Amino acid sequence: MRTTPQRKALHVMVVGGGPDVLPRVEPMLPGGSYNVEFVGLDQEPYGCVTDDPPDLVVVCLRIEDAVGFQFLSMLQMDPATRHLPVLTYTTEAEGELLPGVDDVAARRFTSRRAAHRLARH
Repeated sequence: MRTTPQRKALHVMVVGGGPDVLPRVEPMLPGGSYNVEFVGLDQEPYGCVTDDPPDLVVVCLRIEDAVGFQFLSMLQMDPATRHLPVLTYTTEAEGELLPGVDDVAARRFTSRRAAHRLARH
């Protein structure tokens, strides 16, 4: 009897967000199974990434959140983590703008593009 090898579940780390972001992020992921870990921005997410590197990092950001942007910078500066695929997700409510901001331009991220990036990893 020939068996098909099972694909390893992808380790997805969601930083700065909770289970409420999954319905918005899940359609962008390729089919398969996932082990999702939620890490708060106050829980030293960089250390969590370096201790157990995920297959994908989803970072939930607010524009005024300096900690989230510092975390992204650290991932890019470290040769050990810069190869990790990162998907940023803004938690800004539609129509909610910071004082002095006239508009926000969003670049759409397709599920095909996400699948391609994960496959390269």
